[in-house]
Amino acid sequence: MKRGITLCSRCFLCGETLENVNHLFLHCKYTQQLWRIFLSHKGISWTMPGKVSEALKSWEEAGVLAKDRGRWRLIPASIWWAIWKERNSRCFESIENSVQKVKLNCILLLCFWCVISYTQMILSL
Repeated sequence: MKRGITLCSRCFLCGETLENVNHLFLHCKYTQQLWRIFLSHKGISWTMPGKVSEALKSWEEAGVLAKDRGRWRLIPASIWWAIWKERNSRCFESIENSVQKVKLNCILLLCFWCVISYTQMILSL
């Protein structure tokens, strides 16, 4: 129980296993679909690491040759923010979006962050 709300220990997205940070952000079948969008776009074959910290290290290594490393570094954050928002929507508001909508939210969020980042770069010149 947290803040007067009884929480289920199962993942709010897949309902298949216990929810923890590594499952939610790396191994949940919904989250894996978001990762695949970006990995397949770049033609990267990647085995998902066991922990979030390992995933960030591997992602950074995979992006060494990325044309725009700043954008590359935003991808995990956009995935995790979209997943976190969907998880909380299901947990606290009983609102469940389709996986397609979560994917779209993730991509739009990344686009928005890239525009903001680019705008800030231009303004600082």
